[in-house]
Amino acid sequence: MNDSSLKGQLLIASPRLDSPLFARSVVLVLEHDEEQGAKGIILNLLTSATMTDLAGKLFDEDFAWEKPLHLGGPVAGPLLVLHTQPTMADLEVFSGVYVAIDATKSQHLIAEEAEPSLVVANFSGWAPGQLEQEIADDVWMVAPADSRLIFADGDPDLWWTTLRGARARALRALVRLPHVPSDPSMN
Repeated sequence: MNDSSLKGQLLIASPRLDSPLFARSVVLVLEHDEEQGAKGIILNLLTSATMTDLAGKLFDEDFAWEKPLHLGGPVAGPLLVLHTQPTMADLEVFSGVYVAIDATKSQHLIAEEAEPSLVVANFSGWAPGQLEQEIADDVWMVAPADSRLIFADGDPDLWWTTLRGARARALRALVRLPHVPSDPSMN
């Protein structure tokens, strides 16, 4: 991974972003380079479907697991599973967080009810240079990924939590403070 790659980072939608699919979204960047552009998945867009709904339709076996299916973006792609099991990885996103793209691996993780995990249909994609331009235009804020945020599993406050954290980091960098207390009375 080169130094300018955003792989393993979070993209936090600007409050001004009004695209219906991306408004208030938090995206985990799975891949990013100058030649191919970027691919990521929206972490906080749940569907009404569960793994139980997919059993027997997408998979060869029936099972019951009320884990929600997430919509990763507008681009059609394979069902993928974010997880923490290195032996079932097709790609390491960042240390300790992996993606299973292969259908056999995904089905195994789902049948085993692997936790922590996030099951995602589709993905988000950017052409070469497109994401960099959107960041320059303040469409997205970039923040470090954290597995606790990744596996928040539909936390309705994920966007606000990550946005607040990104703004606090930006403030610390701007005023060169090593730490900004969460309680203003501590100032």
